[in-house]
Amino acid sequence: MPVRRRLLAFLFAAGAFLAGASVAPGQTAERPLVLQEMTWRDVGVYLKTCDMVIIPLGSTEQQGPHLPLGTDFYEAFGIAKKISAKTGVIVAPLALAGYSDIHIGFPGTVTVRPETLESYIYECAESLVNQGFKKIMFFNYHGGNNIVQAKVMHRINHNTTATALAIGIGGSIRKDVPPGTYEKFFDWHAGLGETSIMLYLEPGLVRMDRVENPVLDFRFTREPGKLKELFEKNPEMAHVWNEEIGVPGRTGKGGASRDFSSNGVWTLNDLNRATRELGRMRVEAMVKSVADFINAWKGPTGKTSGDR
Repeated sequence: MPVRRRLLAFLFAAGAFLAGASVAPGQTAERPLVLQEMTWRDVGVYLKTCDMVIIPLGSTEQQGPHLPLGTDFYEAFGIAKKISAKTGVIVAPLALAGYSDIHIGFPGTVTVRPETLESYIYECAESLVNQGFKKIMFFNYHGGNNIVQAKVMHRINHNTTATALAIGIGGSIRKDVPPGTYEKFFDWHAGLGETSIMLYLEPGLVRMDRVENPVLDFRFTREPGKLKELFEKNPEMAHVWNEEIGVPGRTGKGGASRDFSSNGVWTLNDLNRATRELGRMRVEAMVKSVADFINAWKGPTGKTSGDR
């Protein structure tokens, strides 16, 4: 393949990775509106009727032997785009990495210090606020970003004219499938639920032929299978567990991925039971709950009565 054709192929693939399907200028409710696909004039027209923006937050980190390193980004961006298609709100993907120190023991993981990530995201959001975006919604799909998300929202809410909310992980607006749909207890990372979502959003990137259930070895208990029973008997112990699991290896608490998981997966479920249908159900539940909230906040004109 000639060099020019290879370059064009690379640019096309990179654009597809970041933005997905192309969108016609001014499109509002059929396909998603993605900031990087729009011109400055498109954004100017948009701001005349709507001052909302969705910022997806994900990560680049190990996701077991069967899911891609970009899983959290694909989930955050993919679900945010579906929300955009339902609401006509712009999606602005600004970062591919997150705070992923607990996964650094596996090759390919990229982590950013919380204070660095906070400054970067806040400055990006500040740019948007200064241009007229007044409702900033973070759709986070990586638990490690929660502390950063909370600090950025606080800074936006206390230092700018905008209002910032969490509509993904780290907030209460996003709703998932009802209890009993699948076992959610300790299905936290690259597990049954997450694998199912990726089978729905990005099936070509899921390697089900490489699936292997993890061997878990917690310092907290040598019987992982009895964790749920332990917490049912002693609910307060869950607070200790939550502070010891998901901390960097340098703390010596045995809470990093490499410390307790044989392959980086955090689940007590059988990964072979993951299905595209479960992923569809989960994504649709999230999209509906968030879209309902956005449409209520947006109001009939796109801006609340207190806005210009």
